[in-house]
Amino acid sequence: MTEHEDAGALMSQMRRVTSNYTVPPDACISYETLYKALDAFEKDLHQHIHLENNILFPRAVEMEAGFARQPPLVPDALIAIASAV
Repeated sequence: MTEHEDAGALMSQMRRVTSNYTVPPDACISYETLYKALDAFEKDLHQHIHLENNILFPRAVEMEAGFARQPPLVPDALIAIASAV
């Protein structure tokens, strides 16, 4: 399982054990505030995962592929000198 899948599974479990963040009728304001914060956190986490999986990671792969096609920034002679030190 990946980090994102683990986080999603944990949040699903949290949603399940809290009955979809349903606050009991006799709950105090702290209880209600906690459930609202958990719901907001889950939504934010899903947005974060979406951005990484669908925007950031694909762009990073494209950039990395572009760098692999470019000549090295440091001439081979300098690399040889640095590795000899």
